[in-house]
Amino acid sequence: MKLSLTLFSLLFVGNLFLAHAQRDASKEPKAGLIITINGKKHTVPEGEIVTQNGTTVSVKIADSRSFSNGTISFDYPSNLGFEYEEDFGYKNWMFDGNNFVIMYFEITQENSFDSFVNEIAGRYGKQNCKIEKTSMKLGGRELYGKRINVNLMGERLIQDFLSIPMKDGKTRILAFQDSPDEYGNHTDEGNNVINMVKKTITYKK
Repeated sequence: MKLSLTLFSLLFVGNLFLAHAQRDASKEPKAGLIITINGKKHTVPEGEIVTQNGTTVSVKIADSRSFSNGTISFDYPSNLGFEYEEDFGYKNWMFDGNNFVIMYFEITQENSFDSFVNEIAGRYGKQNCKIEKTSMKLGGRELYGKRINVNLMGERLIQDFLSIPMKDGKTRILAFQDSPDEYGNHTDEGNNVINMVKKTITYKK
């Protein structure tokens, strides 16, 4: 639900502060174009000029975009919106769908994973949240974290925050937000996006 996504943006953003070749991770990744020439498919960035004299060329927008910021990379559906925010010691990327949102955070200031999750839950009101442990296998790594179950003004949300440990000491968090059914199951959109991320995610070694 768009209302759910708006609620999160107002509560959280108001208080905190590619293609594979993309260099500036604060800009929306370019859409890929799938070009078929003589039956063979080629993928090129949008805006690239393709000239084939005497050859029939068909073009369509690729189903996914590739995000990379030098530390983590993954593909996501092209229809998801892109937002980027940055403040001192804090960066946030958000990929917004109809019901599902991917969020990625990098925090250099002192802020533990637990305190980060508790801060977010507190903005909904403790009486509206239940926090539980969770984990998910992404790109061959088992990531551990916490799930916030939110019931606010009749709107249900689940937010899975997964810690990505790396040696430089920064707090890195990959989060998935969805509007679940009455049994807590992901939407079809959520399942499709998570499966795409699972298949394509890579980490800096």
